[in-house]
Amino acid sequence: MTDPFAQLAYRLLAVDVDGTLVHGGPPAESDAAALRRAAEAGMIVCLCTGRSWPEVRDVWARLALPPPRAPVVCVGGALVVEPDSGRTLYSRAFDRDTAADLADALRGMGYPVMALVDGWREPFDYYLLGDWRGEPLYERFFARRPSRIREADRLPRTGGVRPLRISVLDGADGAAETVAAIRRRFPGRVEAQAIHLPRTGVHIAEAFAGGAHKLSALVYVGQGCRVAPAAMAAIGDDLNDLAMLEGAGVSAAPADAPEPLRRAADRVVAPRGCGPVAEFVDALLGPAGGPAGR
Repeated sequence: MTDPFAQLAYRLLAVDVDGTLVHGGPPAESDAAALRRAAEAGMIVCLCTGRSWPEVRDVWARLALPPPRAPVVCVGGALVVEPDSGRTLYSRAFDRDTAADLADALRGMGYPVMALVDGWREPFDYYLLGDWRGEPLYERFFARRPSRIREADRLPRTGGVRPLRISVLDGADGAAETVAAIRRRFPGRVEAQAIHLPRTGVHIAEAFAGGAHKLSALVYVGQGCRVAPAAMAAIGDDLNDLAMLEGAGVSAAPADAPEPLRRAADRVVAPRGCGPVAEFVDALLGPAGGPAGR
């Protein structure tokens, strides 16, 4: 079998945050140092996260990456942010009717609904629909997020802010069942997935506008950097990373990532919390300390 690490100088490194780079605390110094080595060797280091920019800003700052610094892919690929200024470079929001239909359907299933908007453009971060106060999962979710909330009964169909992500919180089985219901009811209209949030220990069923995922956002970043997906390397550990692992030129997943991620990856690296990012960077840089293949 051809070794993908020996064939091409990968120019952009896409790194998932929760579970991959961060596991129950700040980034390990070994992983942060590895990303700085990659940047110093000429790779563009791009964080790709399900978090909003305010939620990931501290992680990005702790890495202390040298300039020039790449944009950060946020909200599962629905948003791309310029980290030095926090301004939005790219967004992919729901159309208002789909957002309102989806929110109404989830409210009909008994959930409080969270609709994330672009907080750089708007004076708030979330629409909160329904009675969420006193719900332990929702209280825990917002206790750790610097979020500005606008409570409402329904999402506006005209004149309102278009959400980037619509989500609900549940246990693992409930989140998976809700995602299946979303896919059945809105075929081809939304991207939906269930993921685990290790910081809060809850599961989220989340939906995005059709075509909004980490790979599509990376294509946007790559266009600005003149880097094609074939020249990108990517590492991630959960289902919202699957598209970018499948679309990148070379990819890695931690040994304890879900099976679809491990099957899609070119290399399985150390488990979460045990330096998977540093191991992947070492494989990319090669013995000479520069990108493999140079």
